[in-house]
Amino acid sequence: MSAENRGAGKKARPQAKRGPDGAHNIYFSKIIDRGLNILDLFRPETTSLSLKEIAEATGINRTSSFRFVDTLVQLGYLRKDPRLKLIKLGPKALMLGQNIINSFDILQVVQPLIDGAFRKHNVTIDSAILDDVRFVRLYRREARDTLTFKLPQVLPAARVHCIALSKACLSVMDEEDLARATAEVSFKKRMPGAVANMAGLHRELELTRARGYSINNEEYVAGIISVGAPFFGADGKVLGAVSFDVVSIRLSKEDVEKRFAAAAVELARAITSSLG
Repeated sequence: MSAENRGAGKKARPQAKRGPDGAHNIYFSKIIDRGLNILDLFRPETTSLSLKEIAEATGINRTSSFRFVDTLVQLGYLRKDPRLKLIKLGPKALMLGQNIINSFDILQVVQPLIDGAFRKHNVTIDSAILDDVRFVRLYRREARDTLTFKLPQVLPAARVHCIALSKACLSVMDEEDLARATAEVSFKKRMPGAVANMAGLHRELELTRARGYSINNEEYVAGIISVGAPFFGADGKVLGAVSFDVVSIRLSKEDVEKRFAAAAVELARAITSSLG
């Protein structure tokens, strides 16, 4: 009897895979893992990649990378520029991301509370949640007759030091997470009001932690002043933040603090209480 026939009646043993917690999982799918790793390469600062770049970044050989990419293109999660041969996210990936955000339990808690605060204060309110140490925008209500100002879906890692939402979260992170969250911060091409170096950022975060809210004084974009406050999960760890955004032609920084800082803190506490 051949070796092939001798093994024909046996079930294949799944290959064990060591997960993030160090435990082995015999049901881990390497194929799904590699496909998701490819999708995870695309960020706000990396919107297109060549096949060679994908292979190098994932450690998958060129032939296998082509198969994964081609499959994802056919499924609509990626699209390929026929002229430049560059690969970008497809409409299916964007729909998937939006559906995941909309299905979050946290959104169901945050949305009605932001809607209530919006009706009360008639001011633009934004929110973001933490994905490890990345900041992903969650829900926004925009006031009428105001300067249109929308942050990208994932806040740029190089500029988290000048956005009220991210600064509110940074101020309550432990040292390890703070170091990772600010590892890509760049102080080049900064707005006049932004801090100039890491020491200045740490001083501002200390002030933010002491008063309970962050301030963005036209640091990310000219004409917008924001105050932000963090909200927390049942375990006491920061989950995200809310911010109240006001155009500077209406109110000064001091006026924004007087009118909206307490409201931002109150909204963040309400979210924390509801999540708890």
